[in-house]
Amino acid sequence: MDLSRVGQELAVRAVVTVLIVGFNELFGVGQNPPGDRALRTLGIVALVLDAAYYVIARTGWQPRVQAYARMLIDVTLVTAGLYDAGGLAAAQDLIVYLIIPVYTAMMFSSTASLVAMTYSVLSYLAVVFAQSMGWLPTRRPPLPNAGGIAAFNLLVVVLVGVMAAWLGERYRASRRQVTTLNRELERAHDASLRLSGEIQRTARLYALGEVVAGVTHEIRNVLMVAGSHNQLLIRKLREADPQVLRHAEQIEHALGNATRIITHVLETARKPSNERVPIAAADVARRVVDLKGYDVRRDGIALRVEFPNRFPAVVAVPFQLEQVLLNLVSNAHDALRDARRGGVITIGGAIEAGRVVIEVRDDGPGIPADALPRIFEPFYTTKPSGTGLGLAISAGIVRDSGGELTAGNRPEGGAVFRLALPAAP
Repeated sequence: MDLSRVGQELAVRAVVTVLIVGFNELFGVGQNPPGDRALRTLGIVALVLDAAYYVIARTGWQPRVQAYARMLIDVTLVTAGLYDAGGLAAAQDLIVYLIIPVYTAMMFSSTASLVAMTYSVLSYLAVVFAQSMGWLPTRRPPLPNAGGIAAFNLLVVVLVGVMAAWLGERYRASRRQVTTLNRELERAHDASLRLSGEIQRTARLYALGEVVAGVTHEIRNVLMVAGSHNQLLIRKLREADPQVLRHAEQIEHALGNATRIITHVLETARKPSNERVPIAAADVARRVVDLKGYDVRRDGIALRVEFPNRFPAVVAVPFQLEQVLLNLVSNAHDALRDARRGGVITIGGAIEAGRVVIEVRDDGPGIPADALPRIFEPFYTTKPSGTGLGLAISAGIVRDSGGELTAGNRPEGGAVFRLALPAAP
């Protein structure tokens, strides 16, 4: 229970009680003379009850029951005060009933307001009926048209109570809507900050890519010159020691691998075409291995390519398919590296129901069950430094190519991402 709110409520109740008692002492209420003892006693009882209310509220027991009990007791005290003022003779003072339903509608609930309004009308009618039957003494004679005045004022109490309940409900609905909008604005603001950071990071990476492309081009030229000289050396070592010749051939093999990797880097950095064409998925997978292999092996992780012979081509944008596979391999690399126990990442292919399926699977910890349904949502990430855009962009690329990207966990452990793409005709 919110004790501060209960304290505010009791403070308002005490202020209203003091004002009524003070007015009674100075001017009287209704037909009662100033200083009416019965009304003064009711005021003192109400103030004592406020203290009891606060003590009970601190226990935390059934807060809604406590609120309803305070409300009904307040209506009972008001009814007792109206009876002291004359019952039917106090018909012109029934407007005092409106304090409780209106306050309850704004601070508690519309249902409680309707309950307070109904209880007020019924309790006053019960007093009038008991007076008419002689069960309660009539303290002073009513006005000749007291019945009409009472009926009109009770009608006002009902109308105002219903309107207060409706307005209270609309007020709470608008507050809930404002709260929801504020949360959405905060989320949108956070997303815009993340997107702004991603844009700045992309701009830096683009500038770095331009520099790396230039440096890589120069390195390739140097490697080509070194390779040419190495080939001349091999020709002159044909009659030399076989062990020396083998070392020279190993140098040539290493230079060839380095030249091939640098060529792939330059092809990736070159401004690509967005035209979808038939491409061999296995070749794209091997380029990804060339680009990512060293980084993965450095962490003790194996990166494999497993495609069957005569694997059909797929229709896609070459650099986009490479981007998707690079992102999936990078995610698997991060998962295995965080697990700190090596592992294997496999890029494989299969044919299912006339579609070409490319899988990127690992033997890591897998995808958390609560993250699996949201893994392709923009800005959703399980990484502390992630942006939540990589998989969302990858899924969009595959979808634009007429395919589908799905994620799951393998029965034997680890995650698997499947790209289902249309086969080239």
